[in-house]
Amino acid sequence: MAGIGETTGNKGEKIIIVEDSPTQAEQLKHILERRSYGVSIARDGKAALAVMEAERPALIISDIVMPKMDGYELCRRIKSHLEWCNIPIILLTSLSDPQDVIKGLECGADNFITKPFDEDELVSRIGYLLANRYEKGECAAQPDLKIAFAGQEYAITAGRRQILDLLLSTYETAIRKNNELIRARDELNGMNDQLEERVRERTAKLSRTMELLRAETAERVRTAEELCNKDRIMMQQGRQAAMGEMIGNIAHQWRQPLNTLGLHIQKLELFYELGSFSKELLTDTVGESMLLIDHMSQTIDDFRDFFRPEKEKTNFNVNEVIRKTMTLVEDSLKSQMISVDIETEDDAQVNGYPNEYSQVIVNILMNARDAFYERKIDDGRIAIKTFADDGKAVVTITDNAGGIPGEIIEKIFDPYFSTKGPDKGTGIGLNMAKNIIETNMNGRLTARNTGDGAEFKIETERFPAS
Repeated sequence: MAGIGETTGNKGEKIIIVEDSPTQAEQLKHILERRSYGVSIARDGKAALAVMEAERPALIISDIVMPKMDGYELCRRIKSHLEWCNIPIILLTSLSDPQDVIKGLECGADNFITKPFDEDELVSRIGYLLANRYEKGECAAQPDLKIAFAGQEYAITAGRRQILDLLLSTYETAIRKNNELIRARDELNGMNDQLEERVRERTAKLSRTMELLRAETAERVRTAEELCNKDRIMMQQGRQAAMGEMIGNIAHQWRQPLNTLGLHIQKLELFYELGSFSKELLTDTVGESMLLIDHMSQTIDDFRDFFRPEKEKTNFNVNEVIRKTMTLVEDSLKSQMISVDIETEDDAQVNGYPNEYSQVIVNILMNARDAFYERKIDDGRIAIKTFADDGKAVVTITDNAGGIPGEIIEKIFDPYFSTKGPDKGTGIGLNMAKNIIETNMNGRLTARNTGDGAEFKIETERFPAS
């Protein structure tokens, strides 16, 4: 007698596959035909009995769950048939319940193969059963063996050898499954160890990254604080520089009225000494003096408005802001014989901060004045032009002071960049001007050289004049 695991059996013998799944039936057929077995396929138990009427197989492989007639009932019918009772039957099962084994013993099955099956194990079981098949006399009816299991009674009619074969195959399957579980457990433990190691590595890497991130964040916060401090200092210096500039302009604005006022006072004394002093002369002189004082007072109001901070944006007329700005600086420009020509082609409004806009214009004009003085240009000319272009209110300020050197024209808006000496400039005026136009008013401030000087261009969104 051959042992389980030996592949001895007669090749070319007929095997019936009883399987309702076409895919699994064809897979089994392919395996067996490659080993020279003849194969027939039946889709259920009834079809299998019909095939057996036509030709007697050497062995049957049957699924359990099938329509019309399941594998247990098919096995029971075959084992109760005198001509077929010694035909070995292998049941394909999941063996998920101990009752599967009891039911197999009850119906007289010879062997179990679990799904999904191993090809070598299947072929080995077939070879064993064909090499150790029963004689018909060995499958004569046996006294029923009553077994109670899980609250249910079963009648086992299989012979001792048949029971032994079935139990051995079941045990062999259990051992194989247990070995598979052990291998799977070992693989899982190995994978778990690898995963834990990777988690430790990732955790350590993440900790290092977090430390670097914290350090980088702290450095960025420190840098941001330094930049904020620099911005505050720059703004303060810019305002102080602008105030100094404006104090100089106030001096220019007041010099002529003060001289005239002094002459009025001297005139009163002179006419008194000459004996020509009269009520009419006193009245006229006081009136003229009060006009001069009112003009000087208005100058103070204009400069005070120039430095008044604005909290909210407002619509304002560009030409009106230019006119008011010129009243602040015209005397300073005239003192250096600098002429200013203003051409207004557009009367639109823009939305923003008029005082800051005025500061931008003052800064550009004062830079032009300084350039004329440094380069000793006698016929200084500044042209201010306003016009509309593609939905923008545009102001250009052009001079004939020789232009900006090419190597620095890209740097003039940088903070703290200056071509003047430390006693004449901080280098923050144009940077503040650019921030006012581009950051505070969503516009654009650019500079370029023309034929004989520089042109600054202010572009802001245009609103129709109201």
